Amino acid sequence: MKKENYNYKKPTLKEKVALYESYLHKINMFCISCNNDGIAELVRNADAWSYAHRSGEFVTDKQRDQMIANAFWKLCDTPEADKSTKERQKAYSKTNKN
Repeated sequence: MKKENYNYKKPTLKEKVALYESYLHKINMFCISCNNDGIAELVRNADAWSYAHRSGEFVTDKQRDQMIANAFWKLCDTPEADKSTKERQKAYSKTNKN
């Protein structure tokens, strides 16, 4: 029988609070900067986190815990919004340089 490897970091309460606060601040930053793509990415991340709690009809409790932890650590990941923000900042700097 194959032994499953569950190498995931379960967040502590302190880490949860810190990440949730960071998540909320990031929502605010995207709202005030009118970055709808960033808001959409954060909503998708929250949806994935929520779904990880509800899904798993065919997975073990350990697998579900791993899915939840993985989704938790990715809550603030917004690669597309970060990319467009960097491009916007570069264009802004270039415009102001001239």
